[in-house]
Amino acid sequence: MRPAAFFRLLAFPFLACVGQWCWVVNFAPTNVLACAIWVPLLTYSWFCIGGFSHETAHGNFRLNKTLGEAIARCIGTLLGIPYTVYREVHMRHHAYLNTPLDWEMWPYSDPAASLRFRRVFLWFDVLLAIVVTPIIWGRICYSPHSPVGPEIRRTMRREYWAVAVFWLGAISTGIWAHRTDRFLFSPEHLIFALPPYLATVCNGFRKMMDHVGTSSFDPLHGTRTIVGANPLTKLLSYFNFDLAVHGPHHRYPKLDHSMLKQRMAEITEKNQEQDYPVFSSFFSAAMHTIRNVAKNPGVGVNSGCIDDISHLPINEPVTAAKT
Repeated sequence: MRPAAFFRLLAFPFLACVGQWCWVVNFAPTNVLACAIWVPLLTYSWFCIGGFSHETAHGNFRLNKTLGEAIARCIGTLLGIPYTVYREVHMRHHAYLNTPLDWEMWPYSDPAASLRFRRVFLWFDVLLAIVVTPIIWGRICYSPHSPVGPEIRRTMRREYWAVAVFWLGAISTGIWAHRTDRFLFSPEHLIFALPPYLATVCNGFRKMMDHVGTSSFDPLHGTRTIVGANPLTKLLSYFNFDLAVHGPHHRYPKLDHSMLKQRMAEITEKNQEQDYPVFSSFFSAAMHTIRNVAKNPGVGVNSGCIDDISHLPINEPVTAAKT
């Protein structure tokens, strides 16, 4: 891996953890100027950790496999989504995009989930993503319909124990510090938890922007692709490994992120009769998402797709959810 790419790889996990510590230790929670600087910086840093985990799961960093997995497991423990859980769910997301077998897009991809349920769940999924997202991903470990084998689920459960030990230790340390007057907690200190919370909200909406409201099972039509036309969109996309160029990523998941924009241009040039959902900014993609999600927060079958998926290993017939 090139030094610049490796620096970008570690920059945001480093900024998120070290920056959070520096802010808490050196600034009062009532310091408005410090909050105005640290909150957006740390929010974006925590947000980009999702992109790091994503690229690691795909093995796109060309790191030593053991080192890459070790870093990913540490991040998974911190975020409450173990590495093995993330890998198994996300690989199925690529293999069965927007279908009822797409565990990552539950409940939007589930024909049994009613429109009313999906509309209500949407608000929890975004505003309480810090709790709901680990639950969505954890279903593959604890659901009786889980498609993964017993051995993999045992690995997942061990990783969940590591998550529990880490967070119980962190919470216990905080309680000890408060009771021994080493750090006196007060309600205004909740401001320090704002960046991780806002990052999960942003990631919750990013998931919506990637897929929700699309009906196709095809990678290029069942995703929203953002190819930045302005400096801010390009910069934000660059530091999150161009995951916003989402359609080509789904079609070519092992393709280096630096090549995704070029591949989208090549595809568009060769298929000019196709109307791909490509947007020039995050704002335009967000507006398109909000319009579609307000009407029907679903994907695939729940968004009106009638393509034949009888070849998929689904036990029950696939029918659109009733309202």
